[in-house]
Amino acid sequence: MEEKIAREYLTAPEGRKLSEVGEAVDILYQKYHSYKTIAQQVGNVSDKFLLSRHRIFQLPKGIQWKVDKGEIGITHAYEISRLENEDDQWLLALAISEQKLTPDECKNIVNRISDQSVSIGEALRVSTGIRFDETKPLILPIPPELWISMSRAAWNQGKNWEDLCYHFIRQGIVFNMEQIESEFETIESALREVREKISRQANL
Repeated sequence: MEEKIAREYLTAPEGRKLSEVGEAVDILYQKYHSYKTIAQQVGNVSDKFLLSRHRIFQLPKGIQWKVDKGEIGITHAYEISRLENEDDQWLLALAISEQKLTPDECKNIVNRISDQSVSIGEALRVSTGIRFDETKPLILPIPPELWISMSRAAWNQGKNWEDLCYHFIRQGIVFNMEQIESEFETIESALREVREKISRQANL
């Protein structure tokens, strides 16, 4: 994105994707290194507006997609961005998407992680009762680590995880995980274990 376009996006942000506005902030921030200076240059935005959009742009691509769809709110996205670990960001984003957490619940979770040095899993369990160590049902029981990897891979492609599974089923695609993205390595291993388990049970 060129600087001229970035300025246009910030001058008239209405109707644009939040990630696009965040990218515009990023372009100008690389030049001015100050939200205050950018606000002075653009003229109709606040430092807080610029910070919140910039934080959205710094989130993983798949989470940005959910924000652009409106399924993760700006306040939620800000709390996600407070987490330094990307895996933690993904787990909180998934919890928000699946369980419709409130901004206050997200804030409490992030504060618990920061203040008490607990894991994201423990913070979610204590604050909301959400557990990521339970099997997710599809056609076959899905281990939690597989569901998390599938969701990450799907979101990065602009899809819900169920839609991605349905796409593979309809197309009859042979999984080649190295050609898709690194998240699918976990899926390939887990699927192999499921097939072997089914085969052993069939031979009993």
